[in-house]
Parts: sequence; structure tokens; C-alpha cells
Amino acid sequence: MVLYTRRQIIVLLILLAIAGFGLAIGHWRRANPDIADSLEQLDRGPAPTPSPVLPRPENVPSAPGSDSEPRRSRRGRPPAESTRQRSAPEPAPDTIDLNRATTDELTRLPGVGRALARRIVDARDAGGPFSQVDELGRVRGLSARKIEKLRAFVTIAR
Repeated sequence: MVLYTRRQIIVLLILLAIAGFGLAIGHWRRANPDIADSLEQLDRGPAPTPSPVLPRPENVPSAPGSDSEPRRSRRGRPPAESTRQRSAPEPAPDTIDLNRATTDELTRLPGVGRALARRIVDARDAGGPFSQVDELGRVRGLSARKIEKLRAFVTIAR
């Protein structure tokens, strides 16, 4: 007695291979959230530029160089002088309080996208308020290098 024909077995094996591939992709995305976010950005178009200049709320800092400097291609290397200028970011006039910031406010920080901002808020909700900026290390996807870059733009209100 034969339960499945040869064609049915092939279809079942193909479905199992597809399901296994999907599980492997999901595991890889959880293990590499920053790379997954950057890959998702590839198929999104550039952000629309607002036609009129709207007044920016005073309590929200703007990312350095966001209004005056166009975004550079990653393929072209910038001149050596501009990398020296970028290595020491100037502190923003207003900083964002990590314990009160919303996801939208955190996305205004340089190098923080929606997914990372959501993980920061989730870590704050799950583990309690941050007592120092170094505690951002408990957020998955935030390296020590990125924390150092953010240090000038964030604060902890006591």
C-alpha cells in the first residue's frame, strides 16, 4: 500500500525545504538586526523632502548635517579631511532624554532607525529606566561604537 505518489512526495519535500529556508532567514534576521535593517533600506525609495520648511520643535535636536549636507554614496570614499571632521561630533544644543523619549524622537538620532528605536524603548520598558548611557549596551544591535556616537546626543534625567 502506497500512501503518496512520487509527485506528492516531491511537492511535500519542496514545501519542507521552503519552510526550512524561511525559518533559517528568520533566525538570521534575529541574529543580525542591523544588517537586516540596512538590507530593508535598499528597496525603499529615498525619503520625500518636505517642500515648505516647517518649524522644528524646539525640544527636539536635529541630526548634525541633516539640513545642510546631502547624503553621500557609500561607494565613494570621502576625502580624508571630511573624515577627520566627522570623527568628533559636536554636541547637539538639545539632547534627548533616554528615559522619556518616544520611538519617533529616537529615530532623529544619527544611526538610529525605527527598528533600533523600538528595541531601545522595549529594553527600557522591560528592564526599567536607564541610569547611565552605557546601559544602552543591553539593547540588541547597539554596539559600543554606536553608543559612543550617540553619547553626545542623549542624556539621562535623574
